[in-house]
Amino acid sequence: MGRKVDDWHQYSGAIHIHTTESDGTKPLEDVVKIGRKADLDFMMFADHMTLSNRERGGEGFYGDTLVVIGYEHNDEADTHHYLLFDSPRVYPANMSAAEYVAAGAADGALGIMAHPDEIRDTLEEFPPYPWHDWSVEGYTGLEVWNQMSEWMERLTRWNKLPMAFSPRKSMVGPTDRILKKWDELNMEGRFVGIAGVDAHEFQIKLGPFTVPVFPYKVHFHSLRTHILLREPISREFTQARDQLYQALRDCRVFFSNMRWGSADGFSFYARNDDGTATSGEDLSVAGGAQLRASVPHESTMRVIHNGKQVVSVEGTELNHAVTDPGIYRLECWRNGRGWIFSNHIRLI
Repeated sequence: MGRKVDDWHQYSGAIHIHTTESDGTKPLEDVVKIGRKADLDFMMFADHMTLSNRERGGEGFYGDTLVVIGYEHNDEADTHHYLLFDSPRVYPANMSAAEYVAAGAADGALGIMAHPDEIRDTLEEFPPYPWHDWSVEGYTGLEVWNQMSEWMERLTRWNKLPMAFSPRKSMVGPTDRILKKWDELNMEGRFVGIAGVDAHEFQIKLGPFTVPVFPYKVHFHSLRTHILLREPISREFTQARDQLYQALRDCRVFFSNMRWGSADGFSFYARNDDGTATSGEDLSVAGGAQLRASVPHESTMRVIHNGKQVVSVEGTELNHAVTDPGIYRLECWRNGRGWIFSNHIRLI
């Protein structure tokens, strides 16, 4: 379970998974079996407006795979979808987004905006479910990359068949608009960015055939969210769950699309004479610092400072001197496709 890279223990998993308790097509135990075969270190389930899987004791370790269960809340207009983990209950359905975000924060829950920048109008039967009210307070972060959203945004009446049979081929990366928003938010505070699989395994009719769209197995071999821990994850469930949630709260995270290669072995950190800092951490830039990155495959590595690209390097290693304070993150692209995206390092 997991792997050691530099000073960090890395664990990769899938966030935002649905089951038959809401609009998924397989029960929890069946989905977990698929996730274990895909070598997921953790799985974070979030059915719509229910904690029934958690209430019946579904959380825990399944072999080496840590399973935690939250839920997905939405407002009465079916917008402002919000992933809530570690909340004591399902909040009232008539709450506004500001109210359930605040309620989660008051209860110490981890809250993540789901597919916040969703835009699509090609197919009327598949409307978008975006986030509108950015004035809300108390959320932990946002889905910078949502697998189903990207797939649906590229779907038309004419490409349904190839999109259904090869769903990973259409994936390019997070939109410029959500990356811009994420950077702007982090210049004001600390907000984790994750990749959400949004797994349902929908069934669609194509003439006389029923075809599963984005089967769970395919989801689990596409987008991954990776957490970084100083110590190995505990084998005691409660402690392991807390380690997972704290890593997300602290933004000790990167996310990847394994369709373009495994991200195992990826590292990105800042170093000066006093020490090092990885994603989610702070380091003094007084006297200068070095940004260093290593990736397991050739890629285009782009350093983003305060929302603007400042360097681009081809290869597997990056070493970039910096003197300006601000927030720094790394994007890795392969053949024009998004591969790895780090959370921000803060140089102060």
